[in-house]
Amino acid sequence: MSVLWIMKQFDWTRLFTRPYKVYTQVVFWIVVFILYLFLKEYPTRMVGLTAICMVFQITLELAIPSYSQNLLIVPLFKRRKWFLGGFLYMVQVVVLIFGLPYVLNAVGFLFPIQDRVDWRNEHIAFSVVAFTVMATIFKIGLDRLILDKQQKENELRHLKAQLNPHFLFNTLNNLYGLSVVESKKLPGLMLKLSELLRYSLYDTNQNYVAVSKELDYISNYVELERIRLSEKTDITLDISGDYNDHYIAPLLLIIFVENAFKHFSASKGQTAFVHIHIDIKNNHLKLKVQNSVDPEYTPVKNKSRGGLGLNNVKQRLDLIYPQQHQLTIAKENNCFQVNLEIDLS
Repeated sequence: MSVLWIMKQFDWTRLFTRPYKVYTQVVFWIVVFILYLFLKEYPTRMVGLTAICMVFQITLELAIPSYSQNLLIVPLFKRRKWFLGGFLYMVQVVVLIFGLPYVLNAVGFLFPIQDRVDWRNEHIAFSVVAFTVMATIFKIGLDRLILDKQQKENELRHLKAQLNPHFLFNTLNNLYGLSVVESKKLPGLMLKLSELLRYSLYDTNQNYVAVSKELDYISNYVELERIRLSEKTDITLDISGDYNDHYIAPLLLIIFVENAFKHFSASKGQTAFVHIHIDIKNNHLKLKVQNSVDPEYTPVKNKSRGGLGLNNVKQRLDLIYPQQHQLTIAKENNCFQVNLEIDLS
């Protein structure tokens, strides 16, 4: 697993939510302090503890207006109390411009130095206004980003929760149908089913899984269908390319494979088929699924359950791989074909 991939998949919004946001803010202000200490030029008389005192006061000059704005004023704006928020903002600015110098001077007396800056003679009005405005923009933007992220995670969690019962229901239907006709195949089917359930129940709780695991899952599912369908259907599964060190959202590809087995048909005298090809090259995964279709056959649609898997996977693709996937579904002659390409980088 590459460091770049880990950095890309890391949820940076966690740094700004409890309990991590306290540590994030401490680190931020330490970095600001260090940058001011080493990159800003000061008079030659300000060295050692004098310089540290000066930089600490500058940091507080930035931090106090920011926190005052975010804790007192921004919540009013977020509750759409515009008049009260605007009025208190003006009061806050006046209080900070005239009161902050005294606070900074008091902090200076905590340091055992002789050469102190009298902040009553410094012009801080611009920094007060600038940092209260910047704090407002940053806070509202960050809160919106976190909210969007949480909504996306909730939607993905809901979509993923639909999948496991969906697969279990369809597989149990297959087992029931086979048990009535040919019970000798049940032991092999049950073994494959246990492997499928183990993956879908335990391994798919993560946001991403190794592509190799997802392909093993598809292989097991195809083998299960081979046992069920015997020689009546031409089934091929071709996997090529280097899929090591690649990761993918779980249970994305299997939907299209399952749909092919669920809806394939063939004209009288023709051999039904399901052909699956998966290729991974240059961080791009390409899936091609084809299944035979009898043009004269009209399937009966179940409005209560129909289309759950396909609609589910389309929504998940849009949420997880926006602008990173291309999906085409088409029916040509006696063949139904799905082409999916995903950028895994």
